[in-house]
Amino acid sequence: MTTHIGVVTTGHGPRDEYLHYHRLFLCALGAEVKVTVRHIYEGLSLEDLLPYEVDKSTPNLGAHVHVPGATGNHMGDGWEHRFFDLGFATGLVQAAIDRLEEEDGADMVLLACAAEFAPGALSAGTLLIHPREIMFGIAETIAHGTRRRPKIGVIVDAEHADHDRVDWLSRPFAERIELVIAPITGSWLAAAEELGRAGVEFAFFFGYGVGLAPYDARDEIPALERAIGAPLILPHRAAVLHLRNLVGPAMADLDHLPADWNRT
Repeated sequence: MTTHIGVVTTGHGPRDEYLHYHRLFLCALGAEVKVTVRHIYEGLSLEDLLPYEVDKSTPNLGAHVHVPGATGNHMGDGWEHRFFDLGFATGLVQAAIDRLEEEDGADMVLLACAAEFAPGALSAGTLLIHPREIMFGIAETIAHGTRRRPKIGVIVDAEHADHDRVDWLSRPFAERIELVIAPITGSWLAAAEELGRAGVEFAFFFGYGVGLAPYDARDEIPALERAIGAPLILPHRAAVLHLRNLVGPAMADLDHLPADWNRT
């Protein structure tokens, strides 16, 4: 019952942290999976991409790309994080989805990002899993059924904090939550501390794979969680837990009860 999961990254490869994280996490939960990773800028050099590079003030998709001579990136030397025109990138995301289905035979495709795409811009012949929608689904579930308004914090890029606020407030559950937006004006930690001072009950950070890169500090994400003082919901965690419900074999529920519980 092995399920073949295709993963789309938004930049260059290799991104072996995604290969390992999704496979090992799912296997630890009892799933049987094969993971294939495709990169939207595979075969394109930095020179090919430069005409499409933009700043954060215009619609964009962030990407880790190879830059000769670059140092200090948490992916290692030779990498930089840059931003490219969203329309240009979206076409290449779709092409990667198609290759995973048609060439690699993936049973389902996961976007390794939580970015916002135009409605209907992406599709697949099989399941297409977008962590952004999973994240908002979790937020809606938190708000559902409670007689009070849970205080939810969100860490966002300062450049589009206003857009993100409008996006959250447009959601059908917005009136049932108290929203706190923490723009990243300095560091992630400073934004997390702002949410901690606000006393949020749950926090969201839409950075897919934060903390997984080879040179990320081991304490980076735990430090954010301590500063917030509340559960930090991340898209890669949410995606894997969602995927576990969609792949086989079925979970052995009795393994999570005392050994002598079932008396048949």
